[in-house]
Order: sequence, then C-alpha cells, then structure tokens
Amino acid sequence: MMLIKAVFAVVLFTVVALTGCSLLSHEAPPEDIDKATGLFLQRLDRNDYDGIYNDLADTFKKNKSRQTVTDSLKELTAYGKVVSWGRIGMNFVGEGKDRMAKPVYTTTFEQAAGELTLTYQDISGEWRLMAFEFKRRR
Repeated sequence: MMLIKAVFAVVLFTVVALTGCSLLSHEAPPEDIDKATGLFLQRLDRNDYDGIYNDLADTFKKNKSRQTVTDSLKELTAYGKVVSWGRIGMNFVGEGKDRMAKPVYTTTFEQAAGELTLTYQDISGEWRLMAFEFKRRR
C-alpha cells in the first residue's frame, strides 16, 4: 500500500511538473533562425508575398503596410531566384518579449549577390521576421 502511494505521488509530481513547464513561455531556439530564413527564401522564390506578410511580427505589420512590404519583396525577386545562401554572422539583443536575432547571410540570386540582413523577434517561442535588408555587392 505504501509503495502504491509513493508511485502515485511520483507520477502526480511528474505530471504537474511537465504541465507547469509547458505553460511557461519558451524561448525560440537559435537553430530555428536558419529554418525561418529558409522558409522566407522559399516563399520569396515562389513570389508568396502574402505568406511572408502573414508570418511577419505584428510590430512590423503596424509599421509597414502590406503594399510597402510587397513592393520591397518584389525588389528582391527582381534579382531572380535564390541560388545560394549561408549565414556569415548573427547577433542577439534583448530578453524575453524584446529578444531579437539579427543574422546576416551571404546571398546569391540569379542576377545579384550581396548580404541579406534579417531581424527576427522571439514571439512566444517562435522567430518572427521584423525587418529585412539586402545590400548588393558591386
């Protein structure tokens, strides 16, 4: 009987601990940044401007209209499809809901090459795009 109570107590504690952990806010894993960038570039290659816009951080959407973002994305797609990309650096700033990552990728399009800088915000454990900038190499 005592063994059953002990096992029940351990099981109950484990369930409560796991449930409590799942309710806490999680930080987005740094390794997900390259995955988010890959998705962004795939959508860019497909001219899926709505898909990109819909996944942007709400703060970005408040500051930039859909048309403004679409126009900026069309400037990137004018260089053609993405041929290659690789991260060359990344900085993290802030904590909690203000945590941001700023990776820089060397990116080659069919008709241009340069550095693509993206800014992501950690929103409830998911990296959401806040800004993007392409600096073409001459």
